Amino acid sequence: MDRRKFLKAGVASVVSASAAPGLIAQEMRAGVIVPVVSASDGRRGDVSTDVDRHLPVEGYVREPSHRIPVVASVDVVVAGGGAAGVAAAVCAARHGASVMLIERMNYLGGLWTGGLVLPVLATHGLGKTKDWDKATGGFCTEICDELLSNGWAVNPKDPTADPEATKYLMDKMIYDAGVKIIYNSTVAGAVMSGSRLDSVLVDCNTGRIAIRCKTAVDASGDGILFHYCGDPYEARRYHMTTLSRVYGVPSTHGPVPGMKTDGTGSREVIDGLDVMLVSATQQKHRMELWERMEQRKKEPGNEKLQLMEVAPTTGIRVTRVLDSIHNVTLEESMEWTEFDDVIGMSGVCDPFEYKGRHISRKERPVWQIPYRSLVPKETANLLVCGRCFGYDQGITWDAREISTCMVTGQAAGVAAAMSAATRTAAKDIDVKNLQKQLREDGVRLDF
Repeated sequence: MDRRKFLKAGVASVVSASAAPGLIAQEMRAGVIVPVVSASDGRRGDVSTDVDRHLPVEGYVREPSHRIPVVASVDVVVAGGGAAGVAAAVCAARHGASVMLIERMNYLGGLWTGGLVLPVLATHGLGKTKDWDKATGGFCTEICDELLSNGWAVNPKDPTADPEATKYLMDKMIYDAGVKIIYNSTVAGAVMSGSRLDSVLVDCNTGRIAIRCKTAVDASGDGILFHYCGDPYEARRYHMTTLSRVYGVPSTHGPVPGMKTDGTGSREVIDGLDVMLVSATQQKHRMELWERMEQRKKEPGNEKLQLMEVAPTTGIRVTRVLDSIHNVTLEESMEWTEFDDVIGMSGVCDPFEYKGRHISRKERPVWQIPYRSLVPKETANLLVCGRCFGYDQGITWDAREISTCMVTGQAAGVAAAMSAATRTAAKDIDVKNLQKQLREDGVRLDF
C-alpha cells in the first residue's frame, strides 16, 4: 500500500467510525474499541505541527538556536527499552554492534513490566500442520524459558511473569551484552543529513544531549523517533487500561503467591497522543482502583486485601503506526501469505470478527512478518519494531503483543547491526543473510 492509499484508508476509517461507533466490520476484534479514527502524516521538516492534531494550540513560540553536545557515538541507537527495544539492543550487540539504549523510565520492560501486562500472549496459533502451533522462537523463547526455569513465570504456553524478576533479567541481559543505557531520558529530536539520521537528541536531567549513530531502531512504542525523522505514519486511537497488583488473594495463578493483577480501563476511544486526555484518564483510573479496593476490603473475607501497586506505566496500546514499505494486512495474515523477506512470525491473541464471521483463537492462523514492514519509506538508516511497525488495523491485537514485539525487535536489532557494519541503507541490506542469522539464533521463519 502506498502512502496516499495508506492515508486514504485512515480517512475512510474516520467515516466508518462516525457512521457506526465501536466497530469496523471486517477488521474488528470483538470488544475492542476502533483502533483507527484519524490519519496523520508526519512530514519531513514539518513534524512539529503534528501537535495540533491532538491538542488545542493557542499559538507558537520559537525555541532559540543552541549547540547540543554530542556525548557518544555508537553503531546503533535504540529508542525505547520495552520488550521490543531490549530484544533489538541485545541482539544488535550480540552481532557486533556498539549500542546505546534510551529509556524514559528507570527500568526496562515497558508495558510488560511497568504496565503490569504480565502474560506473554500471541506465541501460538493455528499451524499448517498442527492445530496449535508455536510461532515464536529466538529471543522471545530465550527470555521466557529463563523466567520459567527460575520460577519467575508460570504457564509455559502463555508465560505470565513476575514484573520485578523480568526487570532484573532484562537488566542482566543488557549488561551481559555490553549495551550502554541511559535511563530517565526521552528522545527529543533527530538531526538529519539528507535522508540519513545523523544523531538522536535526548532530554535528560543533564540537559539536552546528542548521540551520534550509524543506524537507529525506533522501539519507542509511540513512533517518536520516526516522527522526528519525518517519516509518514498513521495516528491510531485505542482503549487505555490501568492495571494494579493486589495482595491478600487466597489463591492465584500468577507467579507471586497471594498476588493478583487487577485493573480498570476506558472502553472509549482514547487518543494516546493527547497528553491532557491521557493524564486525566490515568488520574481517574488510579482513584477508581483505590476506591474499589477500599470497598472490597469491607466485604467478609477481604479484610486483608491490600493494593500494593498501581502500574507506573500508562496502558496506552497504540498511537503512531509506521507507513512502512509494506504494511502487513489482515487478509495476508489470514491466508498463510508467505513473504520472501520474512523475519519472524506472530501467534494469535483473542477471537475477532473477519468478513462477517467470528474467528476463534483455534481458527486464527499464525502469520509471517516481512522485513519491509520494519523499514520506513524515507529515512535510510532507521528500522522500526514493536507496536509501531507497519501493519493493518485489523491485526492490531496480535501485532502489539509482547511476543510479537520481541520478534520484530530481534529482527530489527540484527538488521541494524548489519546496516551499521556495511553503511548500507536498511532497505538494501542482504535479507538472505539476515534470515540466515535469525535462523541460527532460533527464530522461526517458516510455516
